[in-house]
Amino acid sequence: MIDIDNFEYYIFNPIILSGEKKINWMELWINKNDYINSYYENIKGRNAIIDDSIDYYIAMTEMAIYYLKGFDNYYDHIFVQHKLILENNFFNRFFLKDDVKERDFAEYIKFLFLKGNYNINYIYNLVKNGVDKFNYELVVARLLFPSYYFYFLEKTIVNGECFAELENLVKRADEYENYILSIVKEINKYLAKKIILPF
Repeated sequence: MIDIDNFEYYIFNPIILSGEKKINWMELWINKNDYINSYYENIKGRNAIIDDSIDYYIAMTEMAIYYLKGFDNYYDHIFVQHKLILENNFFNRFFLKDDVKERDFAEYIKFLFLKGNYNINYIYNLVKNGVDKFNYELVVARLLFPSYYFYFLEKTIVNGECFAELENLVKRADEYENYILSIVKEINKYLAKKIILPF
């Protein structure tokens, strides 16, 4: 078993790669939304959890895309990052990618929520320690983007795996909204320009 206490070290000290990269999340997320919408038409009515949740998570993606307005031509240093933060794949080289450092930071905050028994004061401390390290508008955009929902959805549809994880995530949607609101409130303590969420 991997010691997840070490994850924080890698989140705050990612391996930097040479050069800069244009952030392309907006384009990827628009394409993801289009793909999911299109694919859902073929499976509509087969799974109540998916039927009841898909519109909500598509709307969350649209909110995430909205928060990327102004980042159309944003370039930043690139680092070794993770497709998602998952215990069993954290050190799997096939689960790594190059991206801006805000990716892992936000995905780690989501991962802590998924673990269930998160300590909100620990997360507030992460936010405080990240003030000079991360662009919090990008962090909030990634917190809104439902990466784990899409991951569990695809696993459920394609392999029949992760249904319990998908169901659990959907059941905790209200809790997650409150979680994000709480984190954004903490982030706003350190920003001159406050971030406002639409819920």
